[in-house]
Amino acid sequence: MATRLGNKEIKLVSTNAELGEMLAELNNIRPSVISVDTEGWNICRDGTLSLLALCWNEGLIYVIDVQELGSHSFTRIENTAVNSRWSSVKEILEDPTTLKLFCDPRSDSDALYHHYGVHLKNTFCVQLAEVGVRRQNGHTTRYVKGGKKITLEYGGLSGAEMVEWERLDREASAKFFPEKGGSYENLTNRPLSSLALKYSALGVLHLKNIYEKLEGRLSRRGKEWVKEESRKRVEEFRLPSIKKGKHRAIAPAHWGNTTRPRRHDFFEIDDEYYY
Repeated sequence: MATRLGNKEIKLVSTNAELGEMLAELNNIRPSVISVDTEGWNICRDGTLSLLALCWNEGLIYVIDVQELGSHSFTRIENTAVNSRWSSVKEILEDPTTLKLFCDPRSDSDALYHHYGVHLKNTFCVQLAEVGVRRQNGHTTRYVKGGKKITLEYGGLSGAEMVEWERLDREASAKFFPEKGGSYENLTNRPLSSLALKYSALGVLHLKNIYEKLEGRLSRRGKEWVKEESRKRVEEFRLPSIKKGKHRAIAPAHWGNTTRPRRHDFFEIDDEYYY
């Protein structure tokens, strides 16, 4: 199954053969940067992970149907070429030399590790990079911004692309999320709908553009801070439990920002945070 989103083709990977083809392309290109996002219900150790989107190509996004493939999504493909760098998606996500871009890797990391034993390595959180840029500009930054605001501000979208992005985000939210009037079952129904496929790809569509704009504005110290704080976010899978809530919108108390928010300050938090 293939469809298009903007100027990119979206390929659904739901069989071992399709997974092998995707890995063959990855090994042929050997990208240094890969954009990553997941979709599912309550994505963490206590929820489910249904879809994994990967993008390293200017014109192509792969969406792996983890619900269909299960653990095979991450296990070794036996017929991988001898000189291949990677023989599984797990090896890619754990490769310390390949940068993985996320908006916020915490929930993804928790789900990937506890369900599939994947320990993310070398990640870059654009949400934290946006915090770093604001702090460099002299702002007292208590909270992170949601992915929607960051995308519309730094994704480099044209007017038409912005309208289409917001339309798709609105339709998908109403279809898939109970808090918006939808149902998670619409994301788990198979065959996968075109809307579900596009929504999964939406999370990585502009991620590299965002990374390049934000990373280019960070000082050396800022880049080091983002990398270290991104690593800490990934390592939260080691906590005995995970609790979602508005507290997750609090930016790391570091880099000259040590003030903890007062209770009533939570009303200032982006509406996206935090289910």
